[in-house]
Amino acid sequence: MSTVQREMERNPLTIDLLDALDAQLEGKAFDFVVDDAVFQAIDGLVTKGTVHAHVVCKKARQAVYVFDVHSEGTVCVPCDRCLADVELRIDTTDELTVRLGDTYEDDGDVLTVPEQEGLLDISLPVYEFVVLNMPIRRIHEPGKCDNAMMEVFDGHQAARSSREGGEEDDSADDCGDGDYGTS
Repeated sequence: MSTVQREMERNPLTIDLLDALDAQLEGKAFDFVVDDAVFQAIDGLVTKGTVHAHVVCKKARQAVYVFDVHSEGTVCVPCDRCLADVELRIDTTDELTVRLGDTYEDDGDVLTVPEQEGLLDISLPVYEFVVLNMPIRRIHEPGKCDNAMMEVFDGHQAARSSREGGEEDDSADDCGDGDYGTS
């Protein structure tokens, strides 16, 4: 068994860019599931979730690959108000450009994968697409925030408003306005 085969068995979220001629890769589709284990390994904003990624190679020429990545599913992130998990729906299509090079590099526009390995790990690009497509304010719908945390928050708000001149801020009562846990 080759090193590439062992790596693909260890990490099923990879695309072997050297497996076929460029012309054979173009138009090929891949399906991946990014789940709790991946989100926990990345150790970022998303704490858990399940996202299905449908990846299609649009272009494969001269060691440059362009993929359409459609990500759909749900993820959990801490609520900006009460810190309890809030579930967000994700449905986004993004473009990923990858080229083969000497070392791994991500300059924001093009992801460079070492030519010696030729393996594209799709988990981090999918994670980044998910995070970039979440709403800026990630909060529960009104009345859905953690009650114990909201009581603590209300206590701090009341103490602060009495120090500042008496006007109470009731923004914590409804768990905020605007974007709720649905994107």
